[in-house]
Order: sequence, then structure tokens, then C-alpha cells
Amino acid sequence: MRCRIQKLYHAAMEFGRELAALVDLCQRLVRVPSPSGQERAVADLVLAEMRSGGFDDALCDELGNVVGVRRSVRPGPTLLFDAHMDVVAATEPERWQRDPFSGALADGRVWGRGSTDTKGSLAAAIRAIADLAPDSWCGTLAVSASVGEEHIEGAALARVCDQLAPTLVVICEPTALQLGLGHRGRCTISVETQGRAAHSSRPELGDNAVYKMVEAIARIRALPLQRDDLLGPGVCELIDIRSSPWPGTSMVPPGCSARFDRRLVRGETRDSVLDELRRALSGLSGTSVVLQTTHLACDSGTMIAAAAFHPAWALAASDRLVKRSQQAMQAAGLTAELYYAPFCTNGAMTAGVRGIPTLVLGAGDIAAAHVVDESVAVEQLTGAYVAYQVLARELAQPG
Repeated sequence: MRCRIQKLYHAAMEFGRELAALVDLCQRLVRVPSPSGQERAVADLVLAEMRSGGFDDALCDELGNVVGVRRSVRPGPTLLFDAHMDVVAATEPERWQRDPFSGALADGRVWGRGSTDTKGSLAAAIRAIADLAPDSWCGTLAVSASVGEEHIEGAALARVCDQLAPTLVVICEPTALQLGLGHRGRCTISVETQGRAAHSSRPELGDNAVYKMVEAIARIRALPLQRDDLLGPGVCELIDIRSSPWPGTSMVPPGCSARFDRRLVRGETRDSVLDELRRALSGLSGTSVVLQTTHLACDSGTMIAAAAFHPAWALAASDRLVKRSQQAMQAAGLTAELYYAPFCTNGAMTAGVRGIPTLVLGAGDIAAAHVVDESVAVEQLTGAYVAYQVLARELAQPG
């Protein structure tokens, strides 16, 4: 009995040290501002943590992604955990109760921009994989701290996948520890209308491009959107509009541009989305529709350019990967409720483009992301740490 009590005591003490290291890493990550394209300082922190904390290899690639790898002596799959390092701007700083980059620990939470999206999950993945016993998995375990996700989902992670060829991927985005089985996709559509300039005192001599855009917007809003049995309905929302020239003077504007955010369901492709909009705008002269190309200048000096099209994907609850993951999590005392995310992630590339079996799971609720006073509960960090170890042991096995 005494021996058993001693073992339990030492196990509790060890987990206490692991939890303290996890919270400390989350705080240090949050304290380093890392907007998209400016992740180098936090990448240096992650690289140092991986190199000193149990990974066999850790490197920073040409885009600025940091990848840590642990290898088993036993053959098996390659399981990749990915969490992005970049964060959105800390808007309205005067409304924050604490400095947006304080990383303060208070009321059982770590506070600051990126704590939920996704530095808490990044800390949990790094520490969880570093702390795994060497004989508890087969094959290769990898953690990628990727760049630019808030700007171009999947573009940077694609480079990591080229290098590692993962068999399975876990996207460490906030799901409140629910097991994410997919999400809607996303694309950005640019619509332009062309008219003819004239003095605004004689508008009959011109052709106002803004009025054409008003008609184009009405037609696009009237389009019926597809519905997915698992992911719900598609979405099409106007996100900005601008006349040309800008700012206007005493001139009938000869140009106007607008952008629409389309949330995609399974089966929608670049061609199907563009064809649908072009048919809707048929007969409206001087109107064009294109997919936006997004550019990101990385800290490393490399430029990423990609079409803003990120396809939807989903696994069924009956999928063998889902069943194995859910049962393993439940055996560890985690609820493992199933979840289809309303937001888009790097999984659009791994699952939607490349067809790699992918799950989404992370600390915190997406409702706490991108908001004033962003924070993540320590309880959620602990849960993510346990979940990542459970998935690593269960899924990094032969067959």
C-alpha cells in the first residue's frame, strides 16, 4: 500500500511540474506579439523550447515555420500536430482590462491576444509531445508552429506537409476540447464594375459604376446557397466596397470594386463558385468576377501568394479514425463530444486539398478568439495537453 501511495504521490508531483511548464510556455508565447508575417520572435522562442525540451530535431524552414520531430525506434505513421503562431491585431487596446500582451495568469486563465487562437494549444502540443514516454508510440510525431494562418489558411502548412508527408494531422484550433471532424471552407470573391466618368453636374453623360455594383450586389444576395448535411448552409457576405477614384470628387465614378466572403460546403469548387456568380451577373455590362489572390510577406523574406480558396471537408462520426480517437479520449476521462467547426483552418489544405485524414482539437472556445480580453482557461490547457498525448499514443500505431 505504501509503495502504491508513493507512486501516486510522485505521479501527481510530476504532473504538477508539467502543468507549471505548460502554463509558463503559454504565458511566454502570448507575451511576444506575432501578427501575420512577423512571427520571427515567437518562432525563436518555440525553436529554443523544442531544442531544449525533448524533441529529436527542431528546425525553422524558409517560410518561418518551426517544426519539431520525435521518432520512435518502432516503425509507424507520421502524426502531425499543427498550431499557428500568428495572431490578429489587438484592437481597441483601451478597452482591455489587462495589457493585450501581458500573458497574465489570473482567475484560472491566461490572458492576452493569441491565448485562445492558438498559442494556448501550441504550448499544449509542444509540451505534450515533448513529455511523452519514448516507448509509448510508433513512427514519427511532429509539432509544427506555422506562420500566416490568419492571412492565408494552409499555404504555409503545405510546405511542412511537403517535408514530412504526414499520415494523419491534428489541427490545434480552439474547439473547447471537442473533437472537430471538419468545417466549411472559405473563399474571397472580387467583383468589379466598369462605367464611364463624367462631371457629377452632368451625370447623364457618364455611367456610374457604383449603381452597377448596387445591382450586382442585389443579384448576388438573391442567390440560393447550398446546404451541407454535416456543415450546415453556405454563406455569402459582402465585406467591403470601394469606388474609383477614391476619395471621390465632382466625378461620376467610372469604377467600383467589392469583395465577398463565401463560406463553402463540400462539393463546391473554384469553377462552380465563379460560374454561379457569373451566371447571376449575366447581362450586366462591364462586370467581372475573380478569385482574390492573397499575398503574405514572411519574416524570412519569402513571399507567399495563393488564391483565396479553401475547400470544405468533413469526416463522418462513423469513420474509424473518429471512433478510435473518441474512445481513447473518453478512456482518459475526456468527454470527446463531436464538433463541426463554423470557422476555417489549416485543415482546409490538409483535408480539403490533400485528402489527409485530419482532426481539429484545441483549448478554448472560438467565441473567445479575436475579441477584447481574449483568454484561455488553465483547465482547457490541461485538457488539450492530455488529449494530444492520448491521440499521439492511440493514432501513432502501425495500421
